[in-house]
Amino acid sequence: MMGYPRRRLLAATGTALTGAVAGCMGSDGDGDGNEDGNSDRDAAASDPDSGTDGTLLGTISLENLDDETHTIDAIVEFGDGPEHWSTHELTGDSGAELERNWPSEPGDFRVLFRLDGGEPTQVTPAELGDSSCVNVFALVDRDGGLKILSDTDGGPCGDGDAAVDDATA
Repeated sequence: MMGYPRRRLLAATGTALTGAVAGCMGSDGDGDGNEDGNSDRDAAASDPDSGTDGTLLGTISLENLDDETHTIDAIVEFGDGPEHWSTHELTGDSGAELERNWPSEPGDFRVLFRLDGGEPTQVTPAELGDSSCVNVFALVDRDGGLKILSDTDGGPCGDGDAAVDDATA
């Protein structure tokens, strides 16, 4: 009969200690300004414009302004390996938008483009302006050279109304 009250005492003590330790680990009023207890990191995960944990990669568009047909390889890498790898043959004055099958949350990434089997051109968020969300455009100019452009409006980065023509106009 003596064992039962002792167990209850140990359980109550354990519960009280857990509450005390949790209270010590909690906020002391110097929070992040979110009155609901959510941290800025939680807000960043739901708000692609916050950018605290990296950059959201929006759409990737390819455009060939040259009269000649060109082949563009596009590789999207997040972390250790490729998330997307595709090859596109673009006839003169044509374009394509890559199917968006890479992560839809902000992160560290790099995008590589290779024109006609040549040396790859790599871009990272830092090279694209380090904004919270970026759309990337690989453009073959009228002389057959590859240019990489970026835009922070349209698609996942904005209201969805911007297009390649809007970014270059």
